[in-house]
Amino acid sequence: MIKTLKNINYNKQLIAMLLKAKAGAIAVNILGPIFYFYVFYGTIDFKFLLAFIMIQAMIFLLRNIAGLKLSKSLKRDSKERVNQVLKNYLCYIYAGSFMWGISSIFTLYYGSELQVFIIIAMIFVMLAGSLATLTPIYHAVFVFITNIIFFFVLSLVFIGASETYYLITVFIVVFYFVSIQGAYKIYGSMNDSITKSEEINFLNYELKERVRIAVEETKSREKLLQEQTRLAQMGEMISMIAHQWRQPLGAISSSVIAIQTKKESGKFNFTQEVQRDEYFIFLDTKLRNIDEYVQVLSSTIDDFRNYFKPDKEKELVSLSTPIQRALTIVTSSLSAKNIEVITDFESDDEVMMYPNEMMQVILNILKNAEDNFVEKKIENAKITINTKQVDNQCIIFICDNGGGISQNILGNIFDPYFSTKKMALDLVYICLKQWLKSTIVVN
Repeated sequence: MIKTLKNINYNKQLIAMLLKAKAGAIAVNILGPIFYFYVFYGTIDFKFLLAFIMIQAMIFLLRNIAGLKLSKSLKRDSKERVNQVLKNYLCYIYAGSFMWGISSIFTLYYGSELQVFIIIAMIFVMLAGSLATLTPIYHAVFVFITNIIFFFVLSLVFIGASETYYLITVFIVVFYFVSIQGAYKIYGSMNDSITKSEEINFLNYELKERVRIAVEETKSREKLLQEQTRLAQMGEMISMIAHQWRQPLGAISSSVIAIQTKKESGKFNFTQEVQRDEYFIFLDTKLRNIDEYVQVLSSTIDDFRNYFKPDKEKELVSLSTPIQRALTIVTSSLSAKNIEVITDFESDDEVMMYPNEMMQVILNILKNAEDNFVEKKIENAKITINTKQVDNQCIIFICDNGGGISQNILGNIFDPYFSTKKMALDLVYICLKQWLKSTIVVN
């Protein structure tokens, strides 16, 4: 307690609690003096009573002004500056209590025993009120109670000087020590509570910051993983385009070579109309073949473009349509690896769906099956696709002879970004390498 009184160093929340106790200040500086004036009117000189009321009113006004400055200081100034302004505010609390101490001298000197007891009762009410309103700042309650009781005890002992007053003095002294100790414990409890609350708030803030950083890191990882997945998909698309284009490009190259060979072989005599017409028929046939192959290449590009195009609305599409579109894209790749695909469309009803999204799902399943066959080196690899209507529901069954999904990952296959493959960038590298190899072979 002595250590606390040596330095004024209070939490801003405690100071704010003190400033909210305006009712106590009004009672001490306005209502109290008016009641005192009423009790001693005609007993104590009117000029003294009037001066007492005026001085208390002036102290109350200055205390409010100091309170406004202190309130503003709480919002904008440092803790050191706030405590300095608090000292000024405490001076007016001291001045108010000092005036009540002076009034106790006149009470014992001029008042009757009844008036003394009335004022003592009023003082006890004021002291009790101070414990309720000034306790957040221990200096305030200590100065207020000590000042009043000090003057009252001196007045009772030296001016009253009777056994009754001596007994009251003992009671007041006991009340003083009990109230001071009680006020300090209440102050300590409030200060500890605020300190712990601030620690909890700090820990909550620190926890929120950690969570925010963790969420940002997670989002960053997810974004990176999405980019890697997109690169992997692009790599797979490039690989599948290479497979799709290999045969048409080879056929186009073969047709061009055949045309050049026929032309340069000297087999046709262009001076003769019959042989010239025969060559033009051969040339026309080859050009039509080249046009067909170009149409196949163009159709392949359209299929892959539609693959990456998101559907905005559902469409009424037959159940086999997205399956056929997926097979169109992946068939060349599957055939190159000797993977047989068997389709059995028992049900081909029209269903409201997102065709591109459905095609992507089927294509992913087929590509996973293809990768599994290659990884496990399955012979006579086979994928069966079947559509059925079961209980008024259209169901697509896709199965293969690749050994099925391992039980230890079965519960994770629908988790976002879950994969048993290597890093996406490695996959992109493999696909690009395969595409470059196929391009060189074609040319």
